[in-house]
Amino acid sequence: MDVSALGMALKRVKLKKNKEVNDRSAPMMKAGLEKKDLDQYYKDVQDTYVESWEPLLTAKGLTFRTAYVPMQKKEAEAMVKAYEAHEKLSEEEKKGKHYAKFYAMLLKDPVFSKMQETLQKQIDECLNLFKCDKVFVKGSSRSAKDAVIDLQNMTADFESRCQNVKKQKGEGGKCDLNSGVVSLLGAGKDAMSGTSAQYFLQLFVRSERIYQDMRLALQMKDFKSGWAIREWIDVDIGMEFRGFVYRRKFCALCQYDYLVKVEHLQDSKTRQDIISTIEKFYANSVAPALHREESPFQNYIADFAIDTTGKCMSCFEFESSFEKENRVMKANKNLCKVSSPIDFCCIRTKSVQKQKYDHDETWLATIFLFLYEFFA
Repeated sequence: MDVSALGMALKRVKLKKNKEVNDRSAPMMKAGLEKKDLDQYYKDVQDTYVESWEPLLTAKGLTFRTAYVPMQKKEAEAMVKAYEAHEKLSEEEKKGKHYAKFYAMLLKDPVFSKMQETLQKQIDECLNLFKCDKVFVKGSSRSAKDAVIDLQNMTADFESRCQNVKKQKGEGGKCDLNSGVVSLLGAGKDAMSGTSAQYFLQLFVRSERIYQDMRLALQMKDFKSGWAIREWIDVDIGMEFRGFVYRRKFCALCQYDYLVKVEHLQDSKTRQDIISTIEKFYANSVAPALHREESPFQNYIADFAIDTTGKCMSCFEFESSFEKENRVMKANKNLCKVSSPIDFCCIRTKSVQKQKYDHDETWLATIFLFLYEFFA
């Protein structure tokens, strides 16, 4: 497969234009909220900031080790301006040497350059303290996973993974669509790790998710935001799971990367073993750490990772339910009806199939559309 064909395939995709951008990972805010409602909404968002729950779990060794770089209001303003300037660039200007020139211009701002310097110092300290080769840096609220699709290293990694699949299948072997999407998700996940503050800030400048979160934080009277630097531990995408908690009751579990069929999850005994492992981990470790009397955690989504030995090694991400109408609350209302013991509510049992679009069906085009589905 020719890497250059990736862009060609995307250009051939002709989809109907949507008047509204529906970012399903974005904070679910209704237009026209009054100030008091916006304040409450922001408080709910802050409850899901990494610094709100991570210390409670890290104290018990239940999540990835993390360090924080608090952000000043002027730094958030610099990030907002940088994103808006980036959005004015042409597609050509967002690539290669052109983008390098744009980023060099951002560094002329002493606020932006100081932010990079501070972040790099903290990353170096974490690499030494955590004894890891790479780290993962995200905002207090969300990551910049929507920006990795612009990275050349992700495209190269994706191509390499597809080639490895072909080699494993022997002479004449092909990388089927499901394997291609698995390769895509793996490449996208690994592109979120690095050692350079410049690498991460270049992601943040491209990220609409980071931009939205910064704008929300800047609207508040008491500004609070920052960067969370987390140790990087590689987890197989088939061993990440999303748990649903309603009224502090663990209701259901689902496959995190829902776009692909994962072979070992097709076995019912394996699924029950996973449920049992995570249920015990949650009940015996996570819940006691989180559910203190003054704790705000009532209805939420928690993501779990299991290592190669079958041990549930981490509870690594949280989302809270902000409004009755949002997707999290809707899911929890339905899932609380799941009978005990808990069960999987979503496991893909069929391999990814080609979708029908208004263009010639191509393997690459389908891959790209899955990419936008997952990383948008």
